[in-house]
Amino acid sequence: MDKSRFENEHASFWIEGGVVYFVYKANSVVNLEAAKQIVADRIKFQREINYPVYCDIRGMKSADKDARNYLAKEGSSYTKGVAVMVDSPMSKIIGNIYLGLNKPTTPTRLFTDKNEAVEFLKQFV
Repeated sequence: MDKSRFENEHASFWIEGGVVYFVYKANSVVNLEAAKQIVADRIKFQREINYPVYCDIRGMKSADKDARNYLAKEGSSYTKGVAVMVDSPMSKIIGNIYLGLNKPTTPTRLFTDKNEAVEFLKQFV
């Protein structure tokens, strides 16, 4: 596994400035199986070290209820804080459902501006 960058069928990850950048690929459809793979790959990529995570869900087309629940709980493993990047009405809906119903276990906020998201994460580096 490349230490500086990793990619699976759903997303790409890399570490920059002490932050894990996690970007969903265009039109990603996330079910429970995909969510488990995504989280396992991210944790393995991070070598089980806690990091703040920049999570760009703008490419995510949908995530079912089981996937959202899994991502909110187990998906928060090895994270110090999470900035969720949104832009479209659909990604904002997915992000708000995630925050409101699934209640992530680490500090998590939605952003539409990358610089603001990175500033939020700097407090956790």
